[in-house]
Amino acid sequence: MGYPATVTTIPAYVARTQLGSILKALQGKRAARFIITKGGKPVACMISPTDLDDILEELDPEFQKSLKLAHKEYQAGKTITLHDYMKKKIRSRRAG
Repeated sequence: MGYPATVTTIPAYVARTQLGSILKALQGKRAARFIITKGGKPVACMISPTDLDDILEELDPEFQKSLKLAHKEYQAGKTITLHDYMKKKIRSRRAG
């Protein structure tokens, strides 16, 4: 997602009557997020499946471990740019 999602708060009765429009907005390039209220209080959220996947991935302990390891390697200078990696990969294919 290139742009931050917009968050719109809507009452439950509007969500019921505008479900098709809400689903369409969830699929857009600038995916929206909705907070559904009942009696003025938040009771539910609607987000795209991609947003949900991203959230679940970020909460995954294994993913968190890999991020910490990558950060340590970055701080230790054990990283290369994608451009340099691709050059190295192409050279090894030509040699092999």
